[in-house]
Amino acid sequence: MADYTIRHWTVATTSVGSSKDDAIEIRVNNRGAVRQAIFDQLRAKNVQVQERSAWHALDIAKGAEKDWNYDAIAIHHAGNSFSCSADGADQMRKVEAIDVRNFGRVSYHYAIDCQGIIYEALDIRYKGNHIELGNSRVIGIVLLADLSLPGEGMEEGPGIWKKYKEKGMKVAAREFLGIAKDAVDVVYDVPSEAQIESASKLCATLADYFNIVKLGGHREFAKTLGDNRACPGGYGMTVASMLRRELGVAAP
Repeated sequence: MADYTIRHWTVATTSVGSSKDDAIEIRVNNRGAVRQAIFDQLRAKNVQVQERSAWHALDIAKGAEKDWNYDAIAIHHAGNSFSCSADGADQMRKVEAIDVRNFGRVSYHYAIDCQGIIYEALDIRYKGNHIELGNSRVIGIVLLADLSLPGEGMEEGPGIWKKYKEKGMKVAAREFLGIAKDAVDVVYDVPSEAQIESASKLCATLADYFNIVKLGGHREFAKTLGDNRACPGGYGMTVASMLRRELGVAAP
C-alpha cells in the first residue's frame, strides 16, 4: 500500500543472476524509497551528492507541512552575498541559517554549488518555502551563486513601496537594502559548466520520478502570482530556459 495517492509511477528494472535472466520490474510507490532512489540515480550519473546528514543539516522543525505529487521545478540563485569562490558546504549552511530565521527551516529542496555538487536541502517529502503563496507541488532548486547583474534588483524586484504596503516597514527596509546593495555590486558569478551539468542531470532525474510539466525561474513563477522577483538573475534565467528546453516542458 502506497503512503500517498499515486499519480506517477516510478519503474526500475534489474537482472537476476546474469543477463540471460528475465528482468524484474520494481514499482516504487514509497516516498522514502523515491527520495533515496533519486540520490542513487544521480550517483550512477557520476554526480557527487551530499545528503542532509553529510553537511550536518539541522533537524526539520516539528509540524513542517508535507508535500508530494510534484509537477513543477523552480530555479533560484542564492543571491548577492554568495559566491562561486566560497566552499559549497559552507554556503549550504549559510542558506539554511538565513532560511531558519525567516521560515523555520531551509526553504529549497536541492542546492548545487559551482563545483557541481548537489546538496539535499529540504527533504523532498516536505513542502518548500521558496515561492511566496506558490509552494505546493513545486520543487525548489537553488544555485549557490550570485547570478544577477547589477541593477536587476531594481528592474525586476517587487519594489519598496509594494513591500511596504503588503508587509510593513521592516520588510520594506530589507528590500531597500537589498536593492541598494545590488545596485553597487559589480561582482557576480557566471554558472559553471559543472553546475549546469548537475542541474541538468538533477532535473532529468526528478522528471523520472515525478510528472514534471513546468519548469522556470523564480521570477516566472512570481509573475503568475502577481508578484515580481529578480531571482534567479539574468544568468539563472538562461539556465532555467535551457533546462526547460531539455525537458520539453512548459514555462510557469
